[in-house]
Amino acid sequence: MSKIVFCTALFCALQVLFAATIHIVPAEFRSYKAGEKVSFKATAYSDARKGELLKEGVYTISIRDSGGKAIGSGIKVDAARNNPFEFTARLDRPGFLYAAAGDITLKDGEKIKWQNTRERPAAGGVAVEPERIRQAGEEPSDLDTFWQEQLKKYEKASVTVTPAPQVKRAGFRVSLVKVDLPDGTGSIQGFLFIPEKPGKYPAAAGVPGAGPGLCEEKPSPYIQTGIPAIELYMNVHLFPMGKTQKEQREKYAKYNKSFPAGNYYKAFDGVRENYIYAKAWPAVSKAIDYVAHLPEFDGKHFAAVGNSQGGGTAFALAYLNRNITCVAASVPALCDLQGDLAGRQAGWPQPKGSLKEEKAKKAYAYFDCASFAKRIRVPAAVTVGYVDSTCAPSSVYAAFNNLAGEKKIIPMYRNGHRLSAEARKVLVAFLDEQLSK
Repeated sequence: MSKIVFCTALFCALQVLFAATIHIVPAEFRSYKAGEKVSFKATAYSDARKGELLKEGVYTISIRDSGGKAIGSGIKVDAARNNPFEFTARLDRPGFLYAAAGDITLKDGEKIKWQNTRERPAAGGVAVEPERIRQAGEEPSDLDTFWQEQLKKYEKASVTVTPAPQVKRAGFRVSLVKVDLPDGTGSIQGFLFIPEKPGKYPAAAGVPGAGPGLCEEKPSPYIQTGIPAIELYMNVHLFPMGKTQKEQREKYAKYNKSFPAGNYYKAFDGVRENYIYAKAWPAVSKAIDYVAHLPEFDGKHFAAVGNSQGGGTAFALAYLNRNITCVAASVPALCDLQGDLAGRQAGWPQPKGSLKEEKAKKAYAYFDCASFAKRIRVPAAVTVGYVDSTCAPSSVYAAFNNLAGEKKIIPMYRNGHRLSAEARKVLVAFLDEQLSK
């Protein structure tokens, strides 16, 4: 009987450790001045819902700046003695401080990972004079000429829209949309959702975040308006959409293998016209033109929306297409792509490692959404995750600070590369206001 009790106790202890989470937060959720001391508190939980603190294990907190440079050699913390644990750090220039907790090490040397979520990772971050962050690198002198040339190629591109009764979405008529690329390398596909109730409606357009993309099984937009609107949601891939998520993932895997880099977003030979976004963005812009001529469109309100890859694309669409009247971009990718030149992490896809040639480095500059932001004068709302290691918060601010029109930033102080429920509500409220003016 004692063995059973012992084993049960051990099992419960392991359960607690496997469920351990940590919250790392600054003393104040605000922006700090360069050189100002920032106080953090790290609280390790065995059960955060019940407020039960972790009572065993050692872990290390590492602190780094916007470029991933370590600040200090790390702080070792014994949860049995110091929980919560308070520490300080500072940054002497505009950017972000990022504090992350390493795995827990038990007395016997076994390591246990924190069970934090991707939305709220085992890390904390603060902004240091983010309004002073500026886009790194030089903008191509022929940026506008290049993109006008790409748009001109698509003036006569074929847009095919066919009813898709097999795709169900309550309250909407759904159609498949296909834009054939003028160079014959494929097509960009997606969905058009038009409210079933007769009337005039605003519109919104976007693409998904990086990954397999849309399929017929799950076509709903990632960011939706709170009011009825026409919605255009397109893939960026050149292969035909799958009917199921499984089929889409299989096609996506095969598609990525066709590129030397092993993925579509870093498959870049330095020839600007060959990069996926040089094809996808004009194609989606062409589809927006189609929607703008629909009898159901109100002729006044058209939003560019998206998250991550979709957020960066929202910037691109607002730059490329005059129909766009507002932008809602969550943790936008493809911003500050030369951030490493300023000692910062570049925005996704973080091209530093793939810039083996000067030719490729120069070509990436044509796709930096921070450059597009300088030319965007419509209202914009942008979210930023303070512990986002995919689309670094400094890269988001580099683009946000360039926006030329009315704008608002929505800080997600404890978030990684995810749109929080609170921030989503703010974005939807922004869209509803802009699309109802």
